[in-house]
Amino acid sequence: MLRARRPRAGAVHHAEHLWVGDRLATWEPEEALREVTRRFLATYAPATAEDLARWWGVGPARAHRMLAALGDDIVQVWLDERPRWALARDVEHLARAAPPGVVRLLPAFDPWVAGASRAEPAALEPRYRERVFRPQGWISPVLLLDGRMAGVWAYTRRGRRLRVEVEPFDGLPAWAREQIEAEAQRLAVFLGSQLDLHWHLPSSPSLT
Repeated sequence: MLRARRPRAGAVHHAEHLWVGDRLATWEPEEALREVTRRFLATYAPATAEDLARWWGVGPARAHRMLAALGDDIVQVWLDERPRWALARDVEHLARAAPPGVVRLLPAFDPWVAGASRAEPAALEPRYRERVFRPQGWISPVLLLDGRMAGVWAYTRRGRRLRVEVEPFDGLPAWAREQIEAEAQRLAVFLGSQLDLHWHLPSSPSLT
């Protein structure tokens, strides 16, 4: 049985098979670890051993062994003059990848942000790192622009109104502002609120 607590009430019980299916897959420990590494690379590649170490909570030497255990399933690729690793099956797709012209407002502690390389300027300029990865393990809500952390944002609900505050780190093209407004509007609709959008431009007081 799975068990969860309802706010200010007693325990709630659920049938396990309704949540996880009739049968859980069983893995040998070493194969399970290889599968973890594959899934990490499928999501975050091109990535370094240091990226894997931070994500999985192990030392760099252990992360190097985890990568080596995949053998020919992975290949070394170069990005910004740095060696990284990717699944061999994904290399052709990665080589064709191009910025999609898409904006997203990612929540605090978003899995992509948490797993992204903190030493990768293409994902986040070093001068803004402390705006995203803050003290005591806090990870800010992120404005994602073409796969790059381009700002932070926050929202508060006041009655029927949803106040969304967006702070880009640098200037934004007009198309990006339009998509941010559309993204904020979708959030307001989801929460059953009316949108009240505010911008904190680089010269304005910051959110953090």
